[in-house]
Amino acid sequence: MIKIPSYISKITTMADRGLRLQVDTQELNHEDEAELMSLRHGTGIFVFSASEIKEEDMLDLPKVKTRGEGKTKAQRLRAVLYLLWQRTDMKETSDEFYDKYMEKLIEKIKEKL
Repeated sequence: MIKIPSYISKITTMADRGLRLQVDTQELNHEDEAELMSLRHGTGIFVFSASEIKEEDMLDLPKVKTRGEGKTKAQRLRAVLYLLWQRTDMKETSDEFYDKYMEKLIEKIKEKL
C-alpha cells in the first residue's frame, strides 16, 4: 500500500457504468514514484480520504478481484496471437495476421451454432 498526497482532478463516466478517475499527485520522491509506476495496470483497491487515513479505516476493505494480471481476456488473446505471428514467416503485418486469424476463429464458432 502506498499513501500519496493527491487530488481527483477529473471523473468520466464509462459505458459499463464504471467511472474513470484522473488522480493528480503532488511532487513525489523517487521511491514513491517508482512504487507507483510498478503498480501501473494492476488491480487493487482505491482509497481516497480528504483527511489522514487511520488503520481502523482500512479494516473493512473489499477483496480485490484480479483479471489475469491486469489484462482482459481479449488483450491476452491479442498478445498470444502476436507471439504466434512472430513464429510465422511474417509476410503480413501483425494486425493483418490478427484480423485473418480472428475471422477464422469466428467462422469456426459460428459453424457450431
